[in-house]
Amino acid sequence: MKKHIFIICIVYAITACYIASYFYIESIAYIPPASTRQDISAVAGKSSAELTDEDYGFIFEQTGLGKAAVSGLSDLSLLYDYQENYYSQREYECIKNSPISFEERITGKPVRLAPLEEGDILVTSSAHVLSWRNGHAAIVVDADRGTTLEAVVIGKNSKTQDISKWTRYPNFAVLRLKYADKKERAQIARSAMENLYNIPYNVLIGLYPMKYSKLGNVSGTQCAHLIWVAYAAYGYDIDSSRGLIVTPHDILKSDRFEIVQIYGMG
Repeated sequence: MKKHIFIICIVYAITACYIASYFYIESIAYIPPASTRQDISAVAGKSSAELTDEDYGFIFEQTGLGKAAVSGLSDLSLLYDYQENYYSQREYECIKNSPISFEERITGKPVRLAPLEEGDILVTSSAHVLSWRNGHAAIVVDADRGTTLEAVVIGKNSKTQDISKWTRYPNFAVLRLKYADKKERAQIARSAMENLYNIPYNVLIGLYPMKYSKLGNVSGTQCAHLIWVAYAAYGYDIDSSRGLIVTPHDILKSDRFEIVQIYGMG
């Protein structure tokens, strides 16, 4: 009898811990900005040539836009829209996208993305397996058409996606490779599209088979690995942990990138 009671208690404890962890990860699908909203008219009224490093830092705190994004704006009065975008919390829901994985999606007005370029990387922590946030990542392969290449989910081959899906995540970051010109980043994106499209999903890539293969020989991939191997082929190791398996979080933490835009990540 005591043994049965003990087993029941263990089951209840495990269930309670799982429920608590699930509600916790749902609560951090969107993290509001750490900075207090302030008047940005002093910087929004300037030209790009007049902005100082201090101005760029202030703009980043108030809009989530990095220097690369601000430099790409046709009119700095757009900063008002991006500030409103940055401080507006969207309602979101958790949906199932495979037998074991879920993701949060915004139900109302989508988030406004900064101008993108080929080779830019998008990362979100909105994807999770049960109560573990594994995250998701994509590479921009056609900025004009708003097309990304992604290893989307277990059981599906890598494919192109419309960028609009990223405006529906309650958190994301847009990253751009430092010290590489636009032409080289575009070449990496083209090479990814030519060699990493329609590749089977392999959650164990890095354990088996090995992490690196020449682009034409990649037999399996997952979202972060697809991006990693595309850049590794050009001599850029964007895995901050240097581990066997690369994750979206590893890419997000890489010092190879500058932040173009961030939303919902605090």
